[in-house]
Amino acid sequence: MEKEINNDNPGVKIPPPIIFMGFGLFGIAIHYLLPLTIIGPRWLLYIGILILIGSFLGFGYMVNFYKRNETEIEPTKTTSKIITSGLYRYSRNPVYIILCAGPIGLGFIFMTYWAMFAFIPALIVIYFTAVKKEEQYLEKKFGQGYLDYKKKVRRWI
Repeated sequence: MEKEINNDNPGVKIPPPIIFMGFGLFGIAIHYLLPLTIIGPRWLLYIGILILIGSFLGFGYMVNFYKRNETEIEPTKTTSKIITSGLYRYSRNPVYIILCAGPIGLGFIFMTYWAMFAFIPALIVIYFTAVKKEEQYLEKKFGQGYLDYKKKVRRWI
């Protein structure tokens, strides 16, 4: 029996959390080749741990938020409706903003600017591999409703 192909999705190939963590880990690896050390007190490690935990908790919150709103968080699956409540009143991409905290936390934990600022290239990759595709998909699927939402709410913050 062949698996049915679902074309009702944005066509995102790589899950965004993997992109953010991948860039953060890549930043740590670069640090061992070309150190760019954060100079500061050792307690910054604990700040990093808190930021990283906050990123995981924030992402978990958003997973549950999507479940309560009865739609998919995964950009590889079908979106059943536009969410305009909660953090989506302020940003069209709050999940990606939350995921930015992952590399920042890793930067503090490993005391390296490479990991800390890895969220910037991660966001650029996310923009081209996910955000643009998601916006095209949502415009096509929800039409004027999504266009009106785009006029009211910024893409990021």
